[in-house]
Parts: sequence; C-alpha cells; structure tokens
Amino acid sequence: MKYNRENTEKLLQDIFQKKILVKGVVSNMKGNYPYSKVNIKPLLIKNNFFFQFEQFQNNKAYHSNLNMEESIEKLKELLDNFKQFMIFTTEGDYQILKGKNDFTVKETKKTREITTLNHNKTKNYILEEGTPIPFLIKLGVMGEKGEVFKDSYNKFRQINKYLEFIDDTIKELKNKNLIGDTIKVVDFGCGKSYLTFALHYYLKNVKNMKFTIIGLDLKKDVMDYCNKVARELNCENLEFLTGNIKDFDKMKDADIIFSLHACNNATDYALLKWLELNAKAILAVPCCQHEFNQKMSSNKNSEFFNIENVIGKHGILLEKFTSVATDAFRAQALELCGFKTQVMEFIDMEHTPKNILIRGIKDKVKPETLEKKYIEYETFKKFLGIEPILDELLKPYFLIK
Repeated sequence: MKYNRENTEKLLQDIFQKKILVKGVVSNMKGNYPYSKVNIKPLLIKNNFFFQFEQFQNNKAYHSNLNMEESIEKLKELLDNFKQFMIFTTEGDYQILKGKNDFTVKETKKTREITTLNHNKTKNYILEEGTPIPFLIKLGVMGEKGEVFKDSYNKFRQINKYLEFIDDTIKELKNKNLIGDTIKVVDFGCGKSYLTFALHYYLKNVKNMKFTIIGLDLKKDVMDYCNKVARELNCENLEFLTGNIKDFDKMKDADIIFSLHACNNATDYALLKWLELNAKAILAVPCCQHEFNQKMSSNKNSEFFNIENVIGKHGILLEKFTSVATDAFRAQALELCGFKTQVMEFIDMEHTPKNILIRGIKDKVKPETLEKKYIEYETFKKFLGIEPILDELLKPYFLIK
C-alpha cells in the first residue's frame, strides 16, 4: 500500500503513542546522517516510559533514551534520512520502504511479543543508564541524557559491581552494629578515581549517609586532576592525597578500606595498613602475585613439588596455582586477625585479567576456631615451602600466637 509522508508519520506516531512497539530496525541510510543503522525498543526506567534509540557508527553503538514527544520528533528525522523501517508491534508487523515520492507499507501478522520493558542491561544496577549522573558525564562514561557510551560499558558495569559489594558490606556492618549512619572510607591506589567518585555519589544520593572519603595514589598529577573534578562537581567530604600506602596516617578507625589492582606485595602492605588503621571492613582486588611463584620455584624440595609436581613442572600452571595460593593465604591470615573473609569474583579489569576480590569484615571468632585456622595456616605454609612477606607483616595482629 502506498502512503504519503503525512500518513507514514501518523502510522508511526500511532504505534508509539499506543505503546505497542516491540522493536524497530531502521536501515539503508541516505545522505549525511552520522549513523548507519538505528534500533528502537521501549523500556521503563524508574517506572517512566521511554524509547531507546541505539544508533550505530563505525561498529560502535550510542544509546539515547527519549520520552514520547522526543521520540516522535526523532522519527521524523529518521524518515528524512533512511529508506527502510522494520517495525514490530503487538498488533502486527510493518515494512516501510521509502521511494522517490512516497512510501510503500507492507503489513503482516505479528511475530513478536513484548517480554519486558525493563532495561535489559541496567535493571539490576545501582546506577541506572538513562539517568544523567554528573560524575559519569564528567569522566566521559555517560552522555548528557544519561546514555552510556558503548566503549565505556565495561567501566559502567565495573562501577556498578563495585557498588554492589559496597552495598552488601555496609548492610553487614550495620547488622553487626559496627557503623551507624556515618561512615569513613579510604581508597588506596585510587588512580583516576572512577570508583571513588561512584562511592561519593552512592553514599550521598542513594544511601543518604554522612561520610568522609579519602583517595590515595602515588601520582600527583592524577590526584590534582581528581581534586579539580571534585571541586567542579561540588563533592563535599571527598579528598585526594598523593602518597604511599605505608606512610598514610590521616584517617584512624576507618570503616571501609578499598584497594584495587595493588601489584604483588603492595596488597600485603595495604592489608597491614588496614590493620594499623583499625578498619572494620577490607576489600582488596590483588594483582600480579609474583612472590609465591618466585619463592616456590627456588625450593624444589618442598612438599608441594613432592606431591604436586604434575602442576609444578609446568610454568604456566605453577603461575596460576601460586596466584590462587597467594589469595587463599591472605584470606586465611585476615581470619586470624579477627575478620570473616570471602573470596569472590569481581569483574575483569581493563588492564588485567585478575578478577578476585577478597572481602574481610570484623567478626567475633571463638578461640577453638582460631586454633584450627592457625593450624591450617601453618600447614599450608609448610606445604608450599616458603616464608611469605605477609606472614611477617600480619602475624603481630594474629589473635592467636
């Protein structure tokens, strides 16, 4: 059937206003429009109805979540710049082909149903796509309308995963009456501070807590930039300092200390500092555990090589084993210091495949349980045939000698 421009606009407008759209695919671009293809779908964000326009350019996708009025205006723009529209609705499907002077519209029976209007990528996220968040916009993760840039989606997922761990940790600290409505947090090795700014936003806008946050890193230029961003965003009670973990003494009795991507023994020194600051909760994502590998490789007479040489004789397998052994040893050491620990999967980082998170929360431990854990600790150390630096650093804080 032939349609003029006015009738084609009305058809699409009716589909959108009735909210019967399941999916739309717009292709065969003409002219100088910056995108080669557009996908359209309905979604709900915080119980508000939107249409998401996913536009593709050079194999990258850019998302915009538009309200009804904005979406109808967007459709007019697409009609100007594309020749083919595939529109799937709950009442029927439409193929719209643009000719020189009119449009050909072919209607067929419906082939799809709306399964959910929830955003399939953000429905479980603490920070939702489609909601403009100032720090994410400032740091180049999100656009002005709340759309997450395609090449920043891994960062967006990482930030939300981090906040999930923080949320669970705060709930447990409150359940144990270790904190009230005020919290103090230190982020060691904060780098560009995506996670630090996320924590500030979360504590202020989601949890409505009183807080103090300090980010620490060795790179002065990066910390200067982070302080500049914090001022521009009016981030109160957030400060970035330049310095070494070993020398940090500004915040005593911290509630949560977080350390991301601390290489080799930097994680061990971070654990020591956490204990020195009397932290109530510890979250660490270690990286590049070389010490165990080097020390075990130099002692081929250990029980490990006598029993597990099927692993030890292969360098790559030994490297993987020692990485796991290092984190297991750290978790056990923290338990001997009076923490309940969990070793969990975090999320792959951009610069390392390491994705293990060690979380420790202060706990009451029975003496007999401590004794059992200490025997396990010493037995494991003897089996590996090494004297780790962590053993020397943390033993003064063991609740059993």
